[in-house]
Amino acid sequence: MMQNAVKKLCGVSNKLTDDLNASQLTAATKHIDALAHPLSPQDIRALMPLLPSGGDTAAGLNWALLHAIEASPDWPMWDLLGDQSNEWVCIFRIRLANAGFHPAA
Repeated sequence: MMQNAVKKLCGVSNKLTDDLNASQLTAATKHIDALAHPLSPQDIRALMPLLPSGGDTAAGLNWALLHAIEASPDWPMWDLLGDQSNEWVCIFRIRLANAGFHPAA
């Protein structure tokens, strides 16, 4: 089941980018701070599309999402890491490889 903070965060914008206005950044920060940990697989599936393919950090918000996702005991979810043209997917994959995790062959 997806938590309420994730639903609200997904309602702020379809992507978290530096183009968000001040009220969107404030709302996104509030919802990220309200995330209950660990994130469920449903939460992770809803949050991954918020990470823009160009690697935009959204004033650091996307790094907060990355850390929250990585802290889940359900991570990694390799089926979400197929689009290697997405810079955030590449960051996740590099960090996983550095930690000794690799997709099944």
